[in-house]
Amino acid sequence: MNQAEIRETARMVEMAGLSSPMLRVFQVRSDYLLPSTYVIESPSALKILLRPWIVGGKLASYARRSTAEFLRVAYGVSEELRDSHLGTVTEVIPLAGSLYYGVAEAFESVFGEPINRCFIGAKRQLSPTGWVTELAYENFEALSPESVILIGDTIATGGTIERILDATLARGPDIRAVIVYSIAGGLIGAHRLKQLAERLHIPIYLFFSNAIFGVESNGTDMPWLHPGTVVSPGIRAKAESTYGTDLGRRWCCVWDWGDRAKQPLKHLEMLLARCDEELHANVTEKTKNVLEKVRRETQNALEEWKKPLQL
Repeated sequence: MNQAEIRETARMVEMAGLSSPMLRVFQVRSDYLLPSTYVIESPSALKILLRPWIVGGKLASYARRSTAEFLRVAYGVSEELRDSHLGTVTEVIPLAGSLYYGVAEAFESVFGEPINRCFIGAKRQLSPTGWVTELAYENFEALSPESVILIGDTIATGGTIERILDATLARGPDIRAVIVYSIAGGLIGAHRLKQLAERLHIPIYLFFSNAIFGVESNGTDMPWLHPGTVVSPGIRAKAESTYGTDLGRRWCCVWDWGDRAKQPLKHLEMLLARCDEELHANVTEKTKNVLEKVRRETQNALEEWKKPLQL
């Protein structure tokens, strides 16, 4: 799959009726993507993607805000969501990274009530033939008839979300639509979900924050400046200004979402070690300045996390 070719042919068309001065919304038009593919330029999510030292409570807060922004946009786009009532909207939560998108909390803040919630345990593992997803746990007790499904999750190649949607449709064959939000989502996954929608014959709406990222050959990393990344010139310029052309091409935009959400100390220590390793290499002055800033912010965050608990 030539991601650079897809990016070159993709067009980002701003949705004037959905955009605002603080939140621009684009439909991404490409023969390789679903017509219902959108990029939301969310300031809250952008902080997550440009400040890798943000973890824990701050990460959760920004994620909830961006998810609330997504829900308002999705309401304007999806006729199925507008035609729903509280009993016919269900969140499917791929455990455990999806929990930190805060879909339930964001839904209550936007619509005034909590949401039905189903859970599915999904673990992504690297096999000799590539990434595979094992489903270890399913709880669909709250799945109501003729539901609209909401999922917030990080998507790279789309293998995990495909397994989750297959399992969900097996439990609810009368599902009316699926609406997916990814703070960090990959172009390969977006293309795969187009193929899935064609196979399942069900409307799938895809919303990505700030960009649809090109995916590296390892099936995990999604750099800002990957040749396949679909992004507006303004957001690309912010990413390049923040990271420079070197780190912007090599570093994953979101790092490990699970570690940032569930194991903040692990993520911060890994980020600190990565900065130290890079600073010992022969890097440009711009890259050195970026690394020193990231290291300084990461060290400050680590010190906060290691303070004794206080009431």
